[in-house]
Amino acid sequence: MTRTVLLPRAVPALIARVVFLATRGVLRAAALRSPSRRREELLSLQAPMGLFAQLATWVILVALGFAAVLWAADGRPASLAGVGDALLESGSSLTTLGLEHPYRPAGEALAYVEATVGLVLLALVITYLPTVYGAFSRREALVSKLSVRTGSPPTATGLLLQSWRLGRFDQLEEVWDLWEDWFIQVGETHTSFPQLSFFRSTRASTSWVTAAGAVLDAAALVDAGVGPAPNSRAQLCLGAGIDAMFRMASYFGAPGQGADWPRLPRETVAATLTELADTGVPLRCDEEQAWRNFARWRAQYERQLLTMAALADAVPTPWLPQTDFPQHRPPLRVTGHAVDNARD
Repeated sequence: MTRTVLLPRAVPALIARVVFLATRGVLRAAALRSPSRRREELLSLQAPMGLFAQLATWVILVALGFAAVLWAADGRPASLAGVGDALLESGSSLTTLGLEHPYRPAGEALAYVEATVGLVLLALVITYLPTVYGAFSRREALVSKLSVRTGSPPTATGLLLQSWRLGRFDQLEEVWDLWEDWFIQVGETHTSFPQLSFFRSTRASTSWVTAAGAVLDAAALVDAGVGPAPNSRAQLCLGAGIDAMFRMASYFGAPGQGADWPRLPRETVAATLTELADTGVPLRCDEEQAWRNFARWRAQYERQLLTMAALADAVPTPWLPQTDFPQHRPPLRVTGHAVDNARD
């Protein structure tokens, strides 16, 4: 509980991880066997139900632990009745109801300790849930804004085309600035509170991972040769996004980039370059050079982006196809050392 609620860094907690992934696995299995209309409803329950299961597990473990100690301290008989009485006494103390009283002074002292633990647990939950949902709201505000700007689901092509048509291509810095801050924020919150990765976006047709991928791809295209001039803010946005994707994906046990990346078909990028040129967007280099420049950026974040898309069950797009790589199934245990050194 301390690692999950109090520690402000990406340190995996085994109990919380097991409970959350077990709950998610059940709901996801049911969703994949359900009609499409029912599927989104079930997928949206993954994070809230997993969060509730974690809280319930903490309460149950505390109650069982104190029940064992109270059973020993009170000298209750080694029978089902004695164990049952200890459980009732523990539950009464944890909830501060006072329905059952210990037999001995040692038991009474333990009852006070358990009641204090129950109040502390309640206080932590009261602060924990608003923190999680506050981070979710901040994440979704910019995702919704991007969907308004590019359509849903958002794509790099839509972002660049709409910006050109509205005469705001030279003002894309406002996008890069906002999303640089967004990537930094999400990289922190989604590793400190990993449940946030599974909270689905408010629109069924989009996903926070899809939006992140659209911004990264658009920034990579601009730096690769799209537009009248290169933009240093796009490079800063890319740096923040790549770092955030590595941190989040490595938390769930995803490996680093491989030699055979990126796997995005070159035809997809070529079609976008052609569409942009036909619309009037100037290109600073030929298609071959633009592809090579773009591929160097994409190789740095594609594997992690696909990992997060698979974990979040993101809506697939031509730029972010649906995948099911084995590494997208998070292991039960990941060391903090592996998280800290994800990019080594």
